[in-house]
This record gives sequence, structure tokens and C-alpha cells, in this order.
Amino acid sequence: MTRCCKCPLPAMIYQRYSGMHLCPAHFEDDVQRKVRETLRQTGLFAHGLRLALAMDGGKGSAVIASIIKKLFERRRDIDLFALILDDQGPGAQAARIACQQLEIAVEAEINSPWTLVDRKDVENDQILDPCSLSQKMRMMAKIAHEVKADAIATGHDLDEVALEIFITYLDGNIDDLQYIRQGMRPARCERGMIPTIQPLRRIPGREVRLYALQHGLCFFEGREEDERHKEARRELTRFDSRHPGTMYSLLRSLDKLDLNNLIDQEPKGAKPLSEGEK
Repeated sequence: MTRCCKCPLPAMIYQRYSGMHLCPAHFEDDVQRKVRETLRQTGLFAHGLRLALAMDGGKGSAVIASIIKKLFERRRDIDLFALILDDQGPGAQAARIACQQLEIAVEAEINSPWTLVDRKDVENDQILDPCSLSQKMRMMAKIAHEVKADAIATGHDLDEVALEIFITYLDGNIDDLQYIRQGMRPARCERGMIPTIQPLRRIPGREVRLYALQHGLCFFEGREEDERHKEARRELTRFDSRHPGTMYSLLRSLDKLDLNNLIDQEPKGAKPLSEGEK
């Protein structure tokens, strides 16, 4: 029996990138610590905030809603509400159940095929391809602006963000690269756009799934991807399995890029995320 690296209890997961075995309690602490650190880096939580949670029924949206509610349950100046992204499928139903589980108010349901974007007209042998991460972020930010949110949080995990960075590098698409990066530095948000943050961007997808199962959260595991994304995901996952930490390296590479020739400045005097951290 393998024991936890931080206590004598049996381990439930092995993190190849960190070399640590973790028991359920220390695994939960590790996930929440990474989320707290990511939230601090945004600099958005020093004062009151009306935060929209993008709920698409996936494991990430359920997990981030659960963690953020727990972190800010004693912050009366933080107003949390859900935007359900309805793809006319089981994802929306899972999102509704998750909101009921967590007792999070639903501000709006957007009846739109959020997982797909028209690339051609179907009647003329045209096809539907999944949206890129940057396209989804732009659409969600537009809706959040309409409901007067100050920021929007999505459930994109490390696997998803690293995949988009990888594909964007291959395409040389600087515009998308800048937009994905603003999720790490919301202060550089496009003019007129609401900051969109990804609190789970440092957490691998399998760990997000395990956290959701551990807490009994409702989620749907279906995924719409075109063949290019599927192939890129397979290759990136295969390379990361042989070289643990590859996805983190992609994330760090984007974080280090100075696309606007500006000097990053960490927020100062941030208010504690919760009463327990004072």
C-alpha cells in the first residue's frame, strides 16, 4: 500500500509531474491551494465583485463553482451567480443539477449551440466545427457583460488550456494567444471586454474529474471536437505522459510572453479570499 507523502494515510492519486502520492484530504488541499493562488494572481478579488460562473455541465464548471463558493462564502461583497450555457443537450441539464446541489442562483440560460460554431451552411454540404477556447471566452464575456457581471470564471483545466496554447502556437494566431493570456492577467483584458479567468488552469483534467467525483458533483463528460483537435489532444497527451510537466511548460511559456511589451505587476494589498485566511 502506497502512503501519502504528507501523512501516514493511504494515497488515492499519484502526480507524475510533482512526484507526490496524495491521500484524499491532501489531494483536496492541493487542488484548492492552486485555485487560491490563481485567483490571487488575477487581482480581481481585493474588493467587491459580481462574478459570473460559466456552467456548461462539464466537470470543470461544477468543480470551480464548488470551490469558489466555498472560498467566498463569508465574503458578503462577492456576488456569485451562474450562467448556464445551454447546448440543447445533457450538458445543460447537468449544469442545472450542479447549481441546485451548490445552491447557486442561475442568472440566465443561454440557448445557443455553445460547443459549435457554423463554419459552413449545412444545406450546402457545410459543416459544424467546435469553437476554439478564445471564441468561447469572447462569447461568454459578451453575455456576462449583458447581465452586468464584473468578471466571468470558466472551468477550463490545464489540459484544455494547454491544448489551445499548443494549437495556437501551431497556427501562429497572435490574436487568440493574447486573448487566452488575458485569462492569466485580467488587467490586460481587451478594451470593453469583461475579464475572463480560468481558476483551474493549473490543474490536470484527470484531477478535476477526481475532485468532482470525490465531492459528488453532477457533470457530463461528453466533448465536441473536430479531428484536428482530437489529433492534437492525442499527441499532446502522449508527449506529456512520456515527459511529465509538458502541459505546465506550455502554460508557463504563455505566462512569460510579453506580447504587449508591458511589465507584469502583481496586485498589492489584496483582501483575503476568506475569513480563514486572515
